[in-house]
Amino acid sequence: MLELYSCKVSRGFTLVELLIVIAILGILYSIAMPTYTQYLLESRRADVQQLLLQNAAVLERQYTRAGGYPATFSFSNSDYYTFSYQSNASNGQSNGRTYTLKATPKGVQSSDRCGSLIIDQTGAKRASQADCWVS
Repeated sequence: MLELYSCKVSRGFTLVELLIVIAILGILYSIAMPTYTQYLLESRRADVQQLLLQNAAVLERQYTRAGGYPATFSFSNSDYYTFSYQSNASNGQSNGRTYTLKATPKGVQSSDRCGSLIIDQTGAKRASQADCWVS
């Protein structure tokens, strides 16, 4: 007579296997999350730098057309930065010779090491750290 050997098939995971998987995932998360958070801060900073440069170009076109920078200039705030504009023009005239555009981080972006990003009419870019502006 021929005997058949049966294999016992286990179904599911043991508690130890499940705990090992959870521990490995926890380690991966603790390594990856700070890097991902830093990446988000840097990408938002690069986006706002582009916005500041675009608005500086608009102001330069205004200077070329009107012979000066406007007294007021508005652009929408983002979820992560508040923008401000200062000019030495007065009473709504387009006779200003200087301006400063400033982006101040807010919310989750306020933990960015670069702080406020500033650009002026000469193209000078400033921030809390020297390496904050993307070239």
